[in-house]
Amino acid sequence: MQANSIGNTFLEIAQSPSPVTYMTPQNDDEIAVQLEEGEFFFSGILKRTVDNNFIGEDEQVRVIYDRDTSRVVVINKVKGDEFYNYFFSEVDEGYL
Repeated sequence: MQANSIGNTFLEIAQSPSPVTYMTPQNDDEIAVQLEEGEFFFSGILKRTVDNNFIGEDEQVRVIYDRDTSRVVVINKVKGDEFYNYFFSEVDEGYL
């Protein structure tokens, strides 16, 4: 784990691989998403819930994307365990 401090706030960030992520906005309320890492694969539509939060799921996982913070969280629906928690920007930042 990596520890960071911001002001008086102490953050602990779990270091785990993040899946290859593709997001394509379909309209203001839906984002098509594909996540793939090793044997893990998710493909579906994330739908706006409130503000800039989007949620999609299949039989095994729930995918939550917060557009304001650029955070993606993938949760095992059966056990409630967090599979992934990482930042992803929809903005095409070009090549360096």
